[in-house]
Amino acid sequence: MIGAFAFKMPTRLVWGSPMNDAVPMEVAALGATRVLVVTDPGLAATGLPDDLREALEEADATVEVYDQVSGNPTTEDVAGARSVAEDSDCEAIVAIGGGSPIDTAKATAMLLANGGEFSDYQWEGRPIVHRSHPFVAVPTTAGTGSEVSKVAVISDPSQPFKKGVLSPLMFAHAAILDPALTVGLPPHLTAATGIDAFIHALEAYTGKRTNPLSDLLALESMRLAFSSLEAATADGSDLDARGDMMLAAVYGGIAMDQAGLGLVHALSGGICSHFHLHHGLANAMILPHAMEFNVSAIAAERCHTIKTLAGLGASAGSGELVEAIADFVRRLDLPVGFDDGVVSIAGVDWDEIAEESMRMVMVHNNPRTVTVEDCRSVLAAMLT
Repeated sequence: MIGAFAFKMPTRLVWGSPMNDAVPMEVAALGATRVLVVTDPGLAATGLPDDLREALEEADATVEVYDQVSGNPTTEDVAGARSVAEDSDCEAIVAIGGGSPIDTAKATAMLLANGGEFSDYQWEGRPIVHRSHPFVAVPTTAGTGSEVSKVAVISDPSQPFKKGVLSPLMFAHAAILDPALTVGLPPHLTAATGIDAFIHALEAYTGKRTNPLSDLLALESMRLAFSSLEAATADGSDLDARGDMMLAAVYGGIAMDQAGLGLVHALSGGICSHFHLHHGLANAMILPHAMEFNVSAIAAERCHTIKTLAGLGASAGSGELVEAIADFVRRLDLPVGFDDGVVSIAGVDWDEIAEESMRMVMVHNNPRTVTVEDCRSVLAAMLT
């Protein structure tokens, strides 16, 4: 019997229309003529935000740009974007980039509608009561799913690790899904963001809060990632593969937003904070070891389905599934632990990382109950 669940994803998805056509139409539909574009320095250097500004200005909008979002956004980034938004009396925010600009814009839009500081809403603080300021997301990576989620993950320098703020009032009003925007993404970022999308789907499908609707999306996300991520990484101009991965990111993003995440993302929070790694890269390093820990607790029929998606036969054992997932990570030229020379581990306080991981809310959605000792064990496995 299917248990009780709720599903809400109000974001309007626009597929197949070029950014420069779609964004002005969505902004106009929101009744906005004063727009803030939020992005990061790397993307600003490509000229894409300038193209977006010109398209909006040709549609008679007044545009300001905030392009200083950092790789792991902080409350200072949000404060900077908010200052420009308030000074320009913006009527809509458009985020272009990966998860960092989108989360920064999402947090800014929430504050414009609700007031206060972002830190007021963290740590079970002030409740969000008003729908966010009009906000359009334009992803240029296929991974985070932030364009279809209700959470913004922002670091607060006064706190030891990142904590998201989430509310169904924080969804983007629209997301523009244009695979051509991901063509310039380098192979290592294509792989890292793509494996993040895959893990969103995997953890949503195997977690305790799974439901029939999220399952449909998670399964298709995993299928697309298994079939197209290697091709998208090997040939960035392959628009079919790029399109598949953008859909995988959207499907996986919706699934994880509705059904939750697990141990990979719980450990990733502490690891990213300590080592300042790209989120997707950290997730890749953790994935095979977390899967080995979890596989015995995943329902047999779900394990069978994942094995089929991974190209394994019905008789394949749990160990073969773990190895198939590790091999998938390796084929993307991503590391499967700390032994690959990715970062220096000298002097690391592993106990602190384990304890931080246990404070991440998603650890409670993991298919297998997790203790701080378990976190230490998985971290130790990543060193061997």
